[in-house]
Amino acid sequence: MMMNQDVIQEILSHCPATEIARFRLLNKECNKRSYELSFIDHHLHRANSVFGYFVHYEDKWFRYRTRFIPGIEDEQEDQEDKTSISLEFLPRNNTKIEACDTNHGILLCIGDRFKGVKTIPEYIVCKPATKQYRIIPNPKTRYRKIATGLMVISSNPFRYKIIRVSEPRNWMTKDGYYNNNCELFDSDSFTWKRLNGFELAEFFPREAIPVSAYSCLHWLTGKNNVIRFCMRTETWSIFSVPDELLGDKSLVLVSYEGKLGVSTLHSESRNGAELWVLENSYRKCWVKVKDAKVTALKDEYAQPLWFPSSDVVSVAASDRLGLYNMNNNICRYLHKEKLLFPFGYSPSYHLIPFYSNYDRVGLDKD
Repeated sequence: MMMNQDVIQEILSHCPATEIARFRLLNKECNKRSYELSFIDHHLHRANSVFGYFVHYEDKWFRYRTRFIPGIEDEQEDQEDKTSISLEFLPRNNTKIEACDTNHGILLCIGDRFKGVKTIPEYIVCKPATKQYRIIPNPKTRYRKIATGLMVISSNPFRYKIIRVSEPRNWMTKDGYYNNNCELFDSDSFTWKRLNGFELAEFFPREAIPVSAYSCLHWLTGKNNVIRFCMRTETWSIFSVPDELLGDKSLVLVSYEGKLGVSTLHSESRNGAELWVLENSYRKCWVKVKDAKVTALKDEYAQPLWFPSSDVVSVAASDRLGLYNMNNNICRYLHKEKLLFPFGYSPSYHLIPFYSNYDRVGLDKD
């Protein structure tokens, strides 16, 4: 006898996030309903988890400002302490968020350590929900950083990898390509290693936050190409966005139901913001999601940032952050302040989606 879908959802709401990923393979309906905001809200309360956004930017005094904005209101008074996520527990001053694994709540930060009259950077991997951290070795390459990405490879045993792209000594190759230095940190070996340089016919997107999907990290270039780094094979690849969007200069990469998506920033124009999802990772097959469309957003500066569920998209501008319900066209704002970060900063660069449970991980060895 087949179990009722509502019963399955109730069971799932008690499971940790790592187990939900397995249940999503049962059938399409189970997968779809597990991404609805009502289920996610229910699961956060049942499974002892937190969801929200880190806001981070550099102020005019060159100090890094970081704060956390809860994504879902908590009705339980005894849960208030769980929304007070911060980086104040870290041992270094002027801490900057360098990378994040959105689905596991693990951050890579860089803090200033004083050595005499000088300050030197110190790399720190941390889990803010449990206030755990570990200082890791600095990268061997001292060239200027272009982009950084972090991904948790396994939860038990806890393992993560970090990819760092930096400027080379010689920008151009003989064939006219831009060359990029690449280094990889593996928590198992606890060391950095050099990878083969990655050559591009265009600039690597600087300081962009990568989108995680299919065990890979993804960046969008200025020519609407998607750069992919596979953590399993430790190799690079590149492919284009859907042909229909090649000429669009307002695209942003997003995560949708665990898949890689690309969204336009238009809301009132062109019949609303569109979403395309990479259904087949290996064949590079893009499919337009008809049910996901932002059509009534009045704020012309707000842009789609992330799809925390299949029926809700987070939208952001420099002065506001909210959750837009695509079923009823209602946007609920998550904060009361007038300014999230200085006007003119791109939300996709300065807002980091964050989901985490309160289970401790292997970061207590310092």
